[in-house]
Amino acid sequence: MITLENRFFPLRSAACFVIEGGIILFSVIASFYILQHSRELEVIDIHDAVVRGMVVAFFCQTCMYMLDLYDLKCSQSWGELFFSLLFSVGFVFIGIGLISYAIPEFGVGGRMYYLTILFVSIFLLLWRLAFDFYLSRIAPREKIVIVGTGEDARIVADEIVARERLGFHLTGFIGPADPGVAKVEGIGKILGNYDEMERLVLDHGVRKVVVAIGERRGRYPVREMLNMRVGGCRIAEWPEFFEKLSGRIPIANLAPSYFIFNEGFRKSRVVLFVRRVFSALFSAAALVIVLPVFIIVVAAIKADSPGPVFYAQERVGQNGKIFRIYKFRSMKKDAEQDGAPRWATRNDPRITRVGRIIRQLRIDELPQLFNVIRGDLDLVGPRPERPKFVGKLHMMIPYYSLRHTVKPGLTGWAQVMFTYCGTIEESKEKLQYDLFYIKNMSLKLDLLILFRTLKIVILGRGAR
Repeated sequence: MITLENRFFPLRSAACFVIEGGIILFSVIASFYILQHSRELEVIDIHDAVVRGMVVAFFCQTCMYMLDLYDLKCSQSWGELFFSLLFSVGFVFIGIGLISYAIPEFGVGGRMYYLTILFVSIFLLLWRLAFDFYLSRIAPREKIVIVGTGEDARIVADEIVARERLGFHLTGFIGPADPGVAKVEGIGKILGNYDEMERLVLDHGVRKVVVAIGERRGRYPVREMLNMRVGGCRIAEWPEFFEKLSGRIPIANLAPSYFIFNEGFRKSRVVLFVRRVFSALFSAAALVIVLPVFIIVVAAIKADSPGPVFYAQERVGQNGKIFRIYKFRSMKKDAEQDGAPRWATRNDPRITRVGRIIRQLRIDELPQLFNVIRGDLDLVGPRPERPKFVGKLHMMIPYYSLRHTVKPGLTGWAQVMFTYCGTIEESKEKLQYDLFYIKNMSLKLDLLILFRTLKIVILGRGAR
């Protein structure tokens, strides 16, 4: 397990990607050698076969990424796995066929084409079944003990349990418990109290201890933790560990000192300038490319329902500045007749037929490229909210005002990691992702978000 952009990144995901690329390349080369004496392969040498293998691997692994086959946190049944692999191979079957017709020097044709598809299907399925068996039965897991039994400990434990396939294992909790209580809300066992900490960690072979003690005015096991730290055991405070594990910053029980003394939240002027220039140039180029889409959407909206094509809303930007954001109209005219703003809900009756399609494809957001050029938005940042929502959320959610310390974005970390926000509780969780982005803002993280946004748009996920 390594840390990438202040998040745990499982090496087994990278290893799976590399091995599967090798399997696909091997399938193409094996097909080449089996058929090398065939007349149709007379103009192909081993170097050509390698190039074609890389093209097949690109198409196949792109599709597998879109289907979350490299997100090991997503556990799939064998039936789901078989369907996903079948879909990926089918995508390759069509894509390579088109390439072979349009650009023969990069395609795989004839009998080599069918033999490659057969090999890729068989070898990938066998590998995935073996890899899934390895993850669930054989793969080593980092044993973790949580010091504490309160709400903070439960939050961390939930994240660890959800990511066991990534290489984590919750051994249990250490701390005080009510008489007769053996577990923390059914998640894991309470192994013992603070006085037994050193022995329990040694007996269970634990190499990492996460400290999640909510109340420090009582017994705090400083001596025990110091002895373990000197003895080679890794000890982490729960907010930092939770952030790296989940990609968000918890806010429920977090002290202001976390934001005051933490190394993150620094914004380089050079990075901000480069982001602004890149956002403006990218948006200008995108507007030129999507101009035909604009024309089609405008015609469809006008034909579908009466009312204007574009819709403008007030939003809260950086430092609380109010600006108007632009969208294609996706709801009926006068959807908020009473003047009271409302979040969109699933299957919202106010949404028009064309509106449902363009919201699903996120096309309704395209006019916001003008906002990016104007400087109201960057490409990446926390999504701006309406002023009335902001006033309400600011009073109900701690640290909510911190999301206005940076320029809002057309897309953001919360958009690619979370679903659509339509309630107070969802807004709390969304804020945790926004704070993670603000703390770790970088050009690399921006590129990762843009890449994931493309995946979400293609698959139409999370829209309402």
